[in-house]
Amino acid sequence: MRDAKKRDNIKDFNKNEFKKRLFIAVDIPEVVKDNIYNLATETLPEERHIRIVPAPNIHITLKFLGDININKTGKIEDAIRITADLFEKFKYEISGRINAFPDTGNARVVFLEVDKGSEQICKIYNELENNLSKIKIEREKRKFSPHVTIARLKDGKNIKELIAGQKKFLNTTLNCMEITLFESRLKPYGAEYIIINKFNLK
Repeated sequence: MRDAKKRDNIKDFNKNEFKKRLFIAVDIPEVVKDNIYNLATETLPEERHIRIVPAPNIHITLKFLGDININKTGKIEDAIRITADLFEKFKYEISGRINAFPDTGNARVVFLEVDKGSEQICKIYNELENNLSKIKIEREKRKFSPHVTIARLKDGKNIKELIAGQKKFLNTTLNCMEITLFESRLKPYGAEYIIINKFNLK
């Protein structure tokens, strides 16, 4: 029985070593990540069920791909490159206003809104979806809304009072110059994000 379980574990390991957990994002400068993290820790309470996103992991997700066979990575990179080549560099603004999914009365994902430039990010996302669908990457069913996740909650929580008392805002304008393909490596202490490749806009 023990030997059978050991064989199953080896089989699972061998299966996973040929896959990578990938996502596509607009990365954010390190100093801004630190500012966002500080805003999150100053605004949100230190509670066990609130998990604030570490500064290095802050970004704007365009597409979560999940576990992808490494043989398909090249095609995914080609799809991202084709998308990036269609768009010029542009500016976008992270307002610093805190919001939540599904709503602030039952928050599970807490995020900062993207103001100026959000329409352009949406256009990139739509083109990315078109190009990835050509290589059989399933389209996202939920509506896309550019945002910067700052915390995740194990159980839904009403954060309306926290938002009403928010004292600090970022109002940070940034340059979107590239699209980044990341690998997410799951560790005992949380996810570690590794840059696979960057794709410059025009």
